[in-house]
Amino acid sequence: MSKYSNLVTVLKSKNNQFKSWQLNENNEYELLDKTFSKFYEFNEVAITDIHDLHRLVLEYSYRGDACFIRGKITEHGYKEQRKGYRIRRVASNSRAKENNEFIKETIKDYPKSWLMLDIDNFPTPEGTLLNFSHHRERAVETFIKTLHESFHNTSYVCQFSNGMFMNSKKIKAHIWFMLSENYKCETLKPWFEKYCPGVDKCVFRPGQILYTSNPRFVNSRDPLEGNRIYLKEKKINTVNLPKKSILSEYLSVDK
Repeated sequence: MSKYSNLVTVLKSKNNQFKSWQLNENNEYELLDKTFSKFYEFNEVAITDIHDLHRLVLEYSYRGDACFIRGKITEHGYKEQRKGYRIRRVASNSRAKENNEFIKETIKDYPKSWLMLDIDNFPTPEGTLLNFSHHRERAVETFIKTLHESFHNTSYVCQFSNGMFMNSKKIKAHIWFMLSENYKCETLKPWFEKYCPGVDKCVFRPGQILYTSNPRFVNSRDPLEGNRIYLKEKKINTVNLPKKSILSEYLSVDK
């Protein structure tokens, strides 16, 4: 096991890290705002199993100022925070410049023992009534069955996204897993692109924000209040991904 493979990087911002909604005159939810941050404080939290991961996601769902990333903070990032500075979310020198100078990396790819899959475009199965929790869970299970067989009988944490409502035509959720092996984002991405087309590949960027905060509603209540996150326990608590296949796909990519 890699030394820091069980760490979850938590970023804290001075801006809201959630979507805000209101009901309009047609009784439809209307997006008010979604803010993004440029600078963050950070903390890296150790987890040991799917139960720890569930508790962590649940805890930060009530924190409107925080989000997660899968990458690890670099030594430069730690030095900046020790100086009292907040850091930028910079995972590649080639993409971040200021005054024509490269900004040093604050986030690096690192083999981690956990994974979040983001689904936004999975059609709500016919006959699903999303106001019933067992129907929502069944819809998520329908999506799980589209993944590689290693996911089918493995426990996971499901967190319905900020844009998920009772009348959603598509399932929108973050699904969190623990892995039996530690993998970098760049190692996993080619395999998921080939074998799991329904998964948003942005999650395989080390600095990609993984939102955890619940949405806010200004003139109504969240229709999923208290029910956006649940732990689905199964026979196995870690996903045993096909390592040979993953490494083969990774090595076949022209770098």
